[in-house]
Order: sequence, then structure tokens, then C-alpha cells
Amino acid sequence: MLNIRSSVYSGLALITMLLLGAVFLSAQAQDEPRDANPIRVPTKTIALKEQTNIGTSYAGMISAKRTSALGFERGGLVVALSADLGQHVRKGDVLARLDNNALLADVAAARASVQQVEAQRSIAASTLKRQKALLAKGHISAQRLEEVDANLLAAEAATLVAKAQVKTLLARLALLRIVAPYDGVIAERYIDEGSVAGAGAPVFSLVEDKALEVRVGLPANRLPIMTIGNVFTFHTANAAFQARLRGLSGQIDPATQTLSAVFDIAPQSAPLVPGQTARMELDVPLEQSGFWVPLSALREDRRGLWSLFALDSDPNNARQFILTPRLIEILYAGAEQVYVRGPIKDGTMILAGGNQSVSAGMIVIPATTTQLGQP
Repeated sequence: MLNIRSSVYSGLALITMLLLGAVFLSAQAQDEPRDANPIRVPTKTIALKEQTNIGTSYAGMISAKRTSALGFERGGLVVALSADLGQHVRKGDVLARLDNNALLADVAAARASVQQVEAQRSIAASTLKRQKALLAKGHISAQRLEEVDANLLAAEAATLVAKAQVKTLLARLALLRIVAPYDGVIAERYIDEGSVAGAGAPVFSLVEDKALEVRVGLPANRLPIMTIGNVFTFHTANAAFQARLRGLSGQIDPATQTLSAVFDIAPQSAPLVPGQTARMELDVPLEQSGFWVPLSALREDRRGLWSLFALDSDPNNARQFILTPRLIEILYAGAEQVYVRGPIKDGTMILAGGNQSVSAGMIVIPATTTQLGQP
């Protein structure tokens, strides 16, 4: 019985020694790779800034400075249309004409009346000249001369009236045409030949194509950086262009809570079309100290906070660093970089990416180091 107990005790002691040895070897195995094989990681060197500029954009609409609905002042039968949709016209071009046969006849009659009264005025002038000679010889009375003089004045007045009538008819004749008031493009044509156009009804829509502008709605807090006469950059889907600020509306739109800013588009080679959307690029100052980091450097921390890994020097090896998490606050998030602040000194190296393959306290070696400023 004693031998059995001795054997059991000896076996337990042996097992205990083996377990302690395994634990020691396991702990040694965990510590060795950490120092033996540090991984290479991409890094950035941050640069603290007292403030920065944030690139923002605002949507606007390109439009013509002048757009006109052209029509006839008087109604009538449309007999000719000399412009069509998309056609470029020049100032003074006749675009459409109404039937003018009746008015032309009235003009001809008025001109005949002018000739008639001019003949009467000529006879009255000759009669007055003869009556003055007879009065000098005493053959007629002064009253008779006054009557002849009054006839001449009446003939002259009738002549003026007849000529005025011709001018009136010619003016009415001009109203039977539509003339382009400025250079532009026909955006719409609403009727065809043979239609009866109403007075004032639109026949064409004319858009000025050489002088374009763009209107943008801006929040009121952008007014301090909007100076009349300054040039700003705009982008469309396939072109960039410059435009000079011409004016501000001066009042807030209650629906959008924005001010309308109007910009004159500079002449350029890029084709722009009224109705096209454009975005204005604007640098807005952010007066808060911080630094820019790439999105790939951020890691989600506990309780919804954000952090990044700083590379602290390894006291045992000057070429190696220890990853240490630092909590940060995001001040502005861009498409590829974010502006943040936190307990990090200027010139500190941070992990630029690959957060999913590292952990706090890991020994690393910088693969690349880049000075990190504003994107």
C-alpha cells in the first residue's frame, strides 16, 4: 500500500513540473516574436495648424442675361417665318411677318393725300404772291390778302397732317414684323405660317447666347468672403470656367434660407448652355487648430469615439516604435482626408493605414514617412 501511495505522489509531482515548464515555455514563446519580427507599417508625420481652409461647393444654374418672348403687338395672319428652333440670329434680323396687304393700301392712299395737299399748298402760295402784288397797286383790299394768307396756312397744316398719317401707317406696318432685339439663339418657336397670331402672344423665345451668367444660392454666413468683383471657379460635368461676382440679392429666400449671388461668366472656349448646372468651388476658413489625417488612419474606438495610432519610440530599440492609440475629435470630414484635433504633438508619426492588422502595443517599423498637411 505504501508503494502505491509513493508512486501516486511521484506521478503528481512530475505532472506539476511538466505543467509549470509548459507555462514558462509558452510565455517565453509569446514574448520572443514580439521583439524578433516587428512589422513594417505605412506612416505619416502630422503638421499642426492654427486654422485651415475647407473646400466646399455650391450648386448654381447657368442662364442667359437676356431671354425674351417675342410676339406681334397687333394680331393678324402669319405669312412668313424666317427663323427656327436652334437658329442663331443677329440683332435687326426679321424673324416673322404678318399679312400687310390692307395696310400697304392705306399707306399708298395716305401718300396720295400728301401729294394732294402739297399741290393745294403750292397753289395757295402762288395765289398769295399774286395777291400781294395786286395789293401794292391798290386793286384788292387787305382783308382779301389775309384770306389768301389763311388759305396757305391751312394748306401747310393739311400737308403736315397727311405726312404724319403716312408715318403712323408706316409705324403700324413695322409692327407687323418681329425683329431680333439682340444677337441670340431661337430657343422655341410656337406657331407656323398660316396661323393667326394674337396681339402679344409669343411666337419665338430668344435667348442671348454670348453673355451668360450663373446664379448660386449661398448661406448668409458666406457673405464675409463674397466681395463684388472677385473671380470664382466653377465646374460643370466636363468643363471648368471662371465667373466674376456681379451682385447679391440682399435678402434671404424664406424657402431655401439662402442669398442669390449672380456671377458674370468670362468669355472662354468651353461650351456652356443656359440651363446647365454648375458648382462653385469655395475655400471657407475653419478657425480651429488641428491637423489633417487620411481616412485610413482612423479607427473606431469605444463608445463611438475615434482614435488613431501614434508611433512612440521604443526605449529598447531606436529604430522601432510602439503603437499607442490616441483619441481624437473630427472637426471636418472630407472625401479622402479629415481635419481632427487631439493630444498629439506636431511632428508625431501616426499609422497611415492597415488598422485591421495591428493592435495596441505592437512593435512596428515605419515603411514610409510623409509630411501630412492640408489635402
